[in-house]
Amino acid sequence: MGKKIKKGKEGPVKEYVSRTKALKKLQVNLKDFRRLCILKGIYPREPPQKLRKQHKTYYHNKDIAFLKNESILDTFRQRQAHLKKIRKALTRGDKLKAGRLRRNQPKDKLDHLVKERYPTFIDALNDLDDPLCLVSLFASFPTHKELHIPNTLIRSCQKLINQFFLYVSAHNCLRKVFLSIKGIYYQAVVQGATITWIMPYPIQASLPLDVDYKIMMTFLEFYQVLMKFVNFKLLGQEIEITDFSEEVMKLKSLAQNNQIEIDEAFKEDPTIQQMDQQQQETKKYSELFKGLTFFLFPEVPKSSLEFVILSFGGEVMWENDNKNSQLTDPKITHVITERTVQKNKKREYIQPQWVYDSINQLKLLSVADYAPESTLPPHLSPFEQLNLEEVQSESDEEDGQQKEHKPYQNNKKQKEKQAKQQEKETKKLAETMLSRKNKRLYDMIKRKEDEEQQKKNKLQEKKKMIQSKQQ
Repeated sequence: MGKKIKKGKEGPVKEYVSRTKALKKLQVNLKDFRRLCILKGIYPREPPQKLRKQHKTYYHNKDIAFLKNESILDTFRQRQAHLKKIRKALTRGDKLKAGRLRRNQPKDKLDHLVKERYPTFIDALNDLDDPLCLVSLFASFPTHKELHIPNTLIRSCQKLINQFFLYVSAHNCLRKVFLSIKGIYYQAVVQGATITWIMPYPIQASLPLDVDYKIMMTFLEFYQVLMKFVNFKLLGQEIEITDFSEEVMKLKSLAQNNQIEIDEAFKEDPTIQQMDQQQQETKKYSELFKGLTFFLFPEVPKSSLEFVILSFGGEVMWENDNKNSQLTDPKITHVITERTVQKNKKREYIQPQWVYDSINQLKLLSVADYAPESTLPPHLSPFEQLNLEEVQSESDEEDGQQKEHKPYQNNKKQKEKQAKQQEKETKKLAETMLSRKNKRLYDMIKRKEDEEQQKKNKLQEKKKMIQSKQQ
């Protein structure tokens, strides 16, 4: 008879460790453990059925062993020792020493973590969606003493976003834009990597107090370092942006000067052919607003429109900008406003939606539909599978049916069809608004519903078969 193995000593149960045991192994408190896990990209694991009944948080043993050798643990310990020194100085009444110690607190160096988590530059670009969302969110925040959100942090976030926007607009990387209730969705293709992020509207936000900002700040700390690396790699230097449009023009002229002519002998090479295709594609996007100059009125979102128009080859002006532009400038071709103004026959007067819809359809739309007085057409999401052409073809079919039949015959059917179509569109819009977590849950529920429907259909078929046999 073999030796009896004690419960929890071997097998799949041994591969997992609870959070309390992990804290004892690493000799850190819960606050530092959370911070370490966020910075290293380690998350709780779903344990086997035996452990799931205990209602505890579990981690993989390999992950905890991986955290043991982390250099940040030393800085955590140094910081704890430093805090003891500050407390001692305060109890003795030596405020000068306490202040000096506070200024010289040991800080975490996260450069090695970026290199560790993203071995290649394309890996960093592929994972840039969440960093851009969080950095742009903090860039729109007001300063808050109670929540420890200083002005320096907000400014650094704004600087990082502006630097990334500078590269995107100078190299015509922007592809799609969508104005939603949450904010403005952008999609850009940077060196072959598709990046999608959301930017909040430039409105002063009131910060809710029930959100854990400390965890968000930990994520932000790592994302800022990652963004600095990415921006430096893209731009080649750290640029202080004073005038966005001027910097974009400088970068565009530099890119044109640095263009390399390829010899005819190498033109048949597949990699060079792929590069040519990419250049032709970017040329399409860069020439959409070529030769057009837009004047922005105060009520329109300046920063978004400036970024978008410059990305597609246009020029932007507004009153009292760095060039001291005026509405009387003869270069102006389009005026973007949301109110009725005195019109000039040589210019086109449009609402901001015209710019975004033209970008999504990659053609200059008719200006008559977007005049300041007129009601705007629906702003459809470019991220949806449903094409604008399909919507137009459906509407054309409906118009044809109306012409063929008499109005009193198909009035009811038409109303039902419109109601169904509207329901479909609202459902699809709601799906796009879902977060990643909720989207996964929604997909799971949908899958289960489909499976149940398939089972029902099979049972009905069997029933029909049995009934036909009995007859």
